[in-house]
Amino acid sequence: MVKIEKLGVFLSSIEAFFRQIDDTLVEVDTPYLNNNKSAVGYDYSGIINISGPLEGCVYVSAPSTMLREIIKIMQEPDSSLAMMKDLLGEMANTISGNARTEFGSEFIISPPKIVEGVPSVSYLAKDRNTYVTPFSWRGYTAVIGICIA
Repeated sequence: MVKIEKLGVFLSSIEAFFRQIDDTLVEVDTPYLNNNKSAVGYDYSGIINISGPLEGCVYVSAPSTMLREIIKIMQEPDSSLAMMKDLLGEMANTISGNARTEFGSEFIISPPKIVEGVPSVSYLAKDRNTYVTPFSWRGYTAVIGICIA
């Protein structure tokens, strides 16, 4: 399991993503461990598989209301399902891409897989836990799940 201090890179990445959108601060809640018997999440999830010295996945899961609000603030006229999924993929890529700087070039990330609802447990390692970190932006709550070792 990755040391909890190392999780900060994922959380600062989500803060950086939202700073690009507007001045509203992201409030990061306390991370907690989930046993992977069921995933924690919202309407849509962007999952990135990780390989190399670290194995597992990172996901970001958000409600559609939050994704539509981000699209509106970005002044994007298209708020279709495809656009919401693209946005979530961009969030997931930002989070994992920034983590590469912390963990090194051997940190290999897959393109994001966007799923409806919470990630199925098939994405999560059965033999370890996931650090789930809720975060809020403009009153909307989403989560980052980190399951790597």
